[in-house]
Amino acid sequence: MSTNRQKPKPKLTKAQRQAEEGRIEHLVGLKRGTIIAVDKSKVFSRSVLPTIPDFYRDTWFTCIDCGEKELWTARQQQRWYEEQGGEIEAIAIRCRTCRRQEKSRQATARRVHLEGLARKRKATG
Repeated sequence: MSTNRQKPKPKLTKAQRQAEEGRIEHLVGLKRGTIIAVDKSKVFSRSVLPTIPDFYRDTWFTCIDCGEKELWTARQQQRWYEEQGGEIEAIAIRCRTCRRQEKSRQATARRVHLEGLARKRKATG
């Protein structure tokens, strides 16, 4: 008698299937760079009991100024939190275009303010 038949695989529960799909998605994300491990020694938080994630994941967000959807990549998050010293509780709220416009607006306001102070000193001095 031949025993070439394979044993039927036991049926997985829905939770087991979802866990396996999540594990596979995680491994694929690590390979593609859409999921990056966090170096917790480089992360800054002002919170007494910070919740520091184990991984950065590509995240979609909606810009508060223009309403456009933009992707905040795992690599951008790693740079912000670990290299530039951003607080781990901070998240992206503006798209690149609106961020540039806001930076320009702040620089203009600062310049106008300093020019006004200089004129005031000149008038009183």
